[in-house]
Amino acid sequence: MATRMIDRNGHRWGAGISAVVLYAGLIFDARWVAPLICAVLGVGVLFGLRYSPLGATYRFVKRTFKLDIPMVPEEETPPRFAQLMGFTFLLVATIGFYSIDSAALGWTLTMLVAALQTLLGATGICVGCEIYLVGKRLSARSAA
Repeated sequence: MATRMIDRNGHRWGAGISAVVLYAGLIFDARWVAPLICAVLGVGVLFGLRYSPLGATYRFVKRTFKLDIPMVPEEETPPRFAQLMGFTFLLVATIGFYSIDSAALGWTLTMLVAALQTLLGATGICVGCEIYLVGKRLSARSAA
């Protein structure tokens, strides 16, 4: 089976957008941004990153403004795993905000995701992708 490829630029763009939204949520104490971005990440996790609303905004802007940005292909699996991690942290943050009324837990996890999204958007370093690759190497080593 062929490996699905995505445009790394779209992945970085989406990370930047989600980071800005999460930071705005903190500034305005808008707790609803955690479940919003959680749901957005969940779409990419469940259906694939080509269906991610964040990636769709990148493709829309690129097409609308006729930006000549070359595609940088990347395997989908590591970024999809990274989005699963972000989804999970934001799901727990949402539970913190709304079920156990813990703003400290909610904002801590939300800002952790925002910081990692900022790192990806600004530098291209995807911590979740690296964790996936380390796990893959360790599982291959233990299988050998």
